[in-house]
Amino acid sequence: MKKCSNLDYRWVQGSRDFADAFSVRKDVFIVEQNVPEDIEIDEFDNFALHLTLYDTGKPIASGRIFQKIDSCVIGRICVLKDYRGLSVGNLLMQHLLQKASELGAKRLELDSQIYAIDFYKKFGFWEYGSIFIDAGIEHIKMIKEIK
Repeated sequence: MKKCSNLDYRWVQGSRDFADAFSVRKDVFIVEQNVPEDIEIDEFDNFALHLTLYDTGKPIASGRIFQKIDSCVIGRICVLKDYRGLSVGNLLMQHLLQKASELGAKRLELDSQIYAIDFYKKFGFWEYGSIFIDAGIEHIKMIKEIK
């Protein structure tokens, strides 16, 4: 397991400059989880805000957020395997939640892989609806109301 020595982060909007974010997504979703590459990039990438965390210049974690009327949708949360268990995911979520607040969201939504439900519950999300399959992986919708 690695240690994070020099963490930094960067926001980009749309799919134009999101090569670093996509490199993390590719390692986690396409290589590790066998998500087909042709569905990993979707229409939301064209306008979403993409956040990438870096350790000494190396992209190690990524997530995205976009607005939907009075809510924000968080997604594509991923951390490279060597950096899991080091609170990198927590830091990523804190930045995404702060951005949602800046955007004036009254509600946050996300689709969680089943194994990650407890991670999102730490941030005040709760699950609703039925389990569904996305890219061959079980997911459930989660929501967080912002007061």
